[in-house]
Amino acid sequence: MKTLQFSLWGLALAGLTACVDLNEQLVGTVTTTYFTTAAGLEAAVNGDYAQLRDFFGREESFAVTEFGTDLTTHGDQGGYQFENTYAAGLNPSAPHYQFPWTSFYRGINTSNAVVERAPAVSGVDPLVKASRIAEAKFLRALSYFWLVQMYGPVPLPLTESQGASNVAHRSPVDSVYLQIVQDLREAIPDLPTTASQVGRATKGAAQHLLAKVLLTRAYHPFAYETANTDFYLSGPTFLREAGATSATDFAAARAEADSVIAGPYALMPSYADIFCAPMGARGPGSYCNVPTNETNSEVIWSVQFTTTPGSFTTDRGNALFVQMLSFYDDRQGMTRDCNNGRGFRRARPTLVARQLWQRWTDSTFSTVLDTRYDGTFQSVWHANSSNTGACFQSQGASRAAGYTIGTCGSGGLPTFGTNCTNGQAFLPGDTAIFQPGHLVGQVLRQAVKYAIYEPCDTEPCPNQTTVGQYDIFRYPTMKKWQDEARPDFNNLDGGRDVLLMRLGETYLIAAEAALGAGDEPGARAYLVTLRQRAANCGGCPAEAANRAMIVDATHMPATIDLEYILDERGRELYGELTRWLDLARTSLWHRIVDDNWQASPLHGGFFNEAKHHLRPIPQNQIDLTAGGTRAFPQNPGY
Repeated sequence: MKTLQFSLWGLALAGLTACVDLNEQLVGTVTTTYFTTAAGLEAAVNGDYAQLRDFFGREESFAVTEFGTDLTTHGDQGGYQFENTYAAGLNPSAPHYQFPWTSFYRGINTSNAVVERAPAVSGVDPLVKASRIAEAKFLRALSYFWLVQMYGPVPLPLTESQGASNVAHRSPVDSVYLQIVQDLREAIPDLPTTASQVGRATKGAAQHLLAKVLLTRAYHPFAYETANTDFYLSGPTFLREAGATSATDFAAARAEADSVIAGPYALMPSYADIFCAPMGARGPGSYCNVPTNETNSEVIWSVQFTTTPGSFTTDRGNALFVQMLSFYDDRQGMTRDCNNGRGFRRARPTLVARQLWQRWTDSTFSTVLDTRYDGTFQSVWHANSSNTGACFQSQGASRAAGYTIGTCGSGGLPTFGTNCTNGQAFLPGDTAIFQPGHLVGQVLRQAVKYAIYEPCDTEPCPNQTTVGQYDIFRYPTMKKWQDEARPDFNNLDGGRDVLLMRLGETYLIAAEAALGAGDEPGARAYLVTLRQRAANCGGCPAEAANRAMIVDATHMPATIDLEYILDERGRELYGELTRWLDLARTSLWHRIVDDNWQASPLHGGFFNEAKHHLRPIPQNQIDLTAGGTRAFPQNPGY
C-alpha cells in the first residue's frame, strides 16, 4: 500500500495548498482552470491533506491541546509559559491561535473547491470522484470541528473563495455542528473501508470522527451558551436535526463508535507497540524507536509525515518530539543524540499526571501492572558519550569518565552526599540516568555510578533540585513522539506520522457515550477491554493475574463516572493532542485549578473558566474584517 505524500504549491486566487505528485516539485503559475481537470481534482484533494501539516506536527498543535491542562505544565524553556499559566500573553495576538485558524480555513477553502468543482470534472471514474468528494467533506468536517471546539462561533463558508474579501461573520455554534454532522453522514457511504493510499480518509475514520462530534455535541448547550444565546446559538435553544436531542447524540455516538470497533481495526496486544518498535534489551522504560510500520492494526487515520529526501519541505516536518523531553545531555555518560531527542523542555507532566497510572502490583515495585506508563514515558537513559557520527553531539572524553567526588559537589550527582566515589567509566549502553518512579534512598544512590532522579511528591516541585528530585529541568520524558530517524541530532524535521485517530480512543468515546446515555455497566465494559490490554506483559508469568487485578474492586471504582473516564483518557491518550479538548467537552475545568499548580489562581496562576473555556479569536481576523469588533466580535473576556 502506498503512503499518501504530497508537496505544496500556492493558488493565488484561492489561497489553496495542493499536491503535484509523490516527489517534491515546485509548480509556478497555476490558474483555477486547472481544478476543472482530472489531474487538478486529484491535486486539490491531496493539497487538502497537505494543509494539515501546517498545524498538526507543529508546536502550535501541542500548545493548544496539551499545555495548561490538568496533566501538563511547563518546563524551564520556551517563551510560551503564559499558555500554561494563562497569563496576559495568552491573548488574541498570540501566534499559537493564529496558526490553527489560518491552517484550517485554508483547508476548508480547498475542500469547498473540491466539493463545488468535482461534479463537472470529466475523465474520472465515478466511484473515484465520489470518494474524492467524500474525502473533502471529511476534511472540511475535521477542520470545522477543531475550529468550533476552540473558538465557539466561527465563519462557516461552504463555497470556494477566489479572491480577497473583508466581509465575514461568526456563525452560531449549533449551525456549525449541523454542517459537520451533515458532511460526515454524506461522506461515510462513499468512503472506502480500506484506503488506496495510507493517509486517505476511510469509512472508519469518518465514523470515528462522527462519533466524537456527536459525543461533543451531546454536552451542548453549555451554561455560557444558554446565558447568551444571541451570541452563541441560532435561536433560544440549541438547534439539532429534526428529532435529535442530547440523549440521541449520546446514543448515536456510541453506535458509530461500535461500528468502528467491529472492524477492520484491532487493538494492538502491547500498548507500547502502538508507538514504538520492540525495545529489545533496552527495556520498555527506554527511548522509543520509530515503528517500521506506522499502519498497525490500531491506527484508524493519521496525518502523514516523512523524512524521505524529496518528499517533504524543510521546516515542515513533525517537530512534536522536542516538546516534552527532559534535560539529559548535560549528565555524565550522556550526549545529545537522535534517539533521546533535542529536548526543548517546553512541558512536563504534572504531579497528578505522574501519579495517574497504577504502575505496579504492590508497594515492592517488582511487578508492572499498568504498562501504559512505560509505553508513554522514558525513565532510563543509556550512556552514549562514546558514540560518534551525525546523530551524536561531540563531547570531551571526560564525559564518559563517570561521576567522581570532584564532579559531584554542591548537591552531589548522583549520590547527593559527600560519599560520591563511584567514578567508573561509562561504557556505551550502561545506565546513565534512571527515574525509578518511587523513592529509593541514599544507600542505593551510593551503590551505583549513574544519576537517580526520584519523584517530587508534593507541589510545588523545585525549580532546580539539589536533592535529585524531579524539577523543571528533569522529569519523565513523554516518548510517543520521539524520532531517531532524523539525519542529525539537532534536526527538527521529524518524520513521525501524527496518529490522530486510533482504536484505543474509539473505546473511550464509546464508554463516555454509554455513560452519557445512562448505561454505566456498558461504559465499564469498554474500559475493562482497554485496562486488560494495559496489563498485557508479553506473556510473562503474571499476565493472567494482572489482567484480573487491573479490573478488580481495588483498581476500578464501584461506579464509573465522568471523572474516572477522564482519568482513563489520561492514561491511554497522554500527549496525543486531546486533553484541552477533553476538558472543554466535559466542562471539567476544575481539574486545571485542582491539578495544575502553575495555572491555578490559588498559587499565582490565572486560569479563569469564564474566559478560558474558549480560545481567543486571532486579532488579525478582526482587524481585517470590515466593521471590526462590531461585525466580528471577540470572545468574551479577551
